[in-house]
Amino acid sequence: MGDMYTLAPVSSRESLHMLGGLIQTRERLIELLTSVSDEDLNHQVQDFPTIGGYGLHLAQIEWWWNKMVLSGEGITEDERAHFHFTGKQEIPSMKLDKSLILSRLGEARMLTREYFHSLSDVEFRRSSLPIHGDDSGDLYSPSWVIYHLSYHESYHLGQMLLLRKWITGQREKWDHFKSPHLST
Repeated sequence: MGDMYTLAPVSSRESLHMLGGLIQTRERLIELLTSVSDEDLNHQVQDFPTIGGYGLHLAQIEWWWNKMVLSGEGITEDERAHFHFTGKQEIPSMKLDKSLILSRLGEARMLTREYFHSLSDVEFRRSSLPIHGDDSGDLYSPSWVIYHLSYHESYHLGQMLLLRKWITGQREKWDHFKSPHLST
C-alpha cells in the first residue's frame, strides 16, 4: 500500500488546521520538483505545459490570491516581473530554472502562512474579501481561498506527476530504439 497521509492533530484554530493540509501538498510538490532533472523540468510534451511551467503557475496563483484578495493590495509591476505574470492567467511556457520556481513558491507560501496564522475561526469563515480592482461585488472567505489553493495545487500536482511518468516513458521508448541490439 502506498504512503498514507493524514492531517496533523486538529489545531486549536481551523485556519491552522487547513494550512497544515496545504503544507502537506506543498511538501509533495517540492519533493517532485527537487527530484526531476533540469531537462525533465523543461521537457515539452505536445501542447502540455512543462513541469516547471506548472510549478511557476502554482506560485503565481498563490501570490495572486494573497495580493488581490487576502491583503487587497494588488500586484505591483515589480511583482509581475518577478513572478513572470503575463496579461492572462496562463501557465508559463518559457524555459525555467528550478531555483527560480522553488524561490517563488517559497515567497508565495510565506505570505499565505503569515495571513492564516493571524486569523480567528470567525474571521476564517467570514465572506468579506473582495478581489482588488474587481467591481463584481463577489466576496470570499479565507476558508474558501485556502480550500481553493489546496484543490488547485493538488490538481496540478497530479498533472505534473502524470507528465513526469509520460516523459520517462517517452525517453525509455526512445532509448530502446537506439539500442545496438536492434541493429543485429
